[in-house]
This record gives sequence, C-alpha cells and structure tokens, in this order.
Amino acid sequence: MKVSDVLLSKSDRLVCAPADAPLSRLLAIMVEARVGSIIITRPRSTTATLGIVTERSIIEEAAKKGPHIFSQSAHSLVRAPIPRCCADDSVSHAMFLMTSLRTRHLLVATGDDVLGLVSIGDLVKFRIRDTELENAVLRDLAAARILNA
Repeated sequence: MKVSDVLLSKSDRLVCAPADAPLSRLLAIMVEARVGSIIITRPRSTTATLGIVTERSIIEEAAKKGPHIFSQSAHSLVRAPIPRCCADDSVSHAMFLMTSLRTRHLLVATGDDVLGLVSIGDLVKFRIRDTELENAVLRDLAAARILNA
C-alpha cells in the first residue's frame, strides 16, 4: 500500500488560504470544507506554498493567548516547512513519519509537484480497509481448505 493509493481514494482538492487571512477566516474555511488543516500560500497566489496551519495550532494559540488571536493573520501560526512524504512511500512509512514528527498531516509531493495532503485519519481508514480485505481473503482460503479436506 502506497500513499498514492490513499490519494486516489480521496478528493484531490487542496484547501488553501493566503498568509494574510485572519485566523477567524481559516476556522470558517475549515468548518465549511470539513478539514483539519489549511495550506497557507503567499498572498495573491494559489501555488506558492508557505506552510500549514492546523486546527490544533489555532486552539493551542487561543488557549495560551485568548480569543483576540482570531484577528491575527495565518502567517503568525504557519508551520514551515510542511511535513511531507512521497507518493511512492508506503502507508506504514507515512504513519511512522507522522508519529516521529508529531504531526497529523503530510503534504504528498514529488519534487516540487504537490500531489495532495493526507491526514492520519486517511491513513488509518486505508489500513483498516486493507486489513479487512486481507482477513476476508484468509477466511475464504481457510474455508476452501476445509471443504477440500
């Protein structure tokens, strides 16, 4: 199982916002798009990636500094560079990277080409589906052996 397989099973749309967008706007975008992170781009650009802002980073900042942070720009919370993996990486390796980097999202890229973003939820869902398929195949093999015995 490769990360590219996970990308095929989800939307290829990246949710982006400019670095000068207020954090309150980022939260609204996250709720509307039902995502937990936003790729931050240079103002007036949709391709020049600066980093990532996650719901967790916004909540942590609000807990430390209070509700006035919602008027701050996204640039104030950008994590850069964005943790990344390659499309050819195994799902297990991507999960290892997330654990070791203590992140819930990985940018999937090949060189400078951004292919998508995967979350820990995407990877876990894919692993569960793969494990269920493997179990079903093993049950069928066991049943066939019993019938042939």
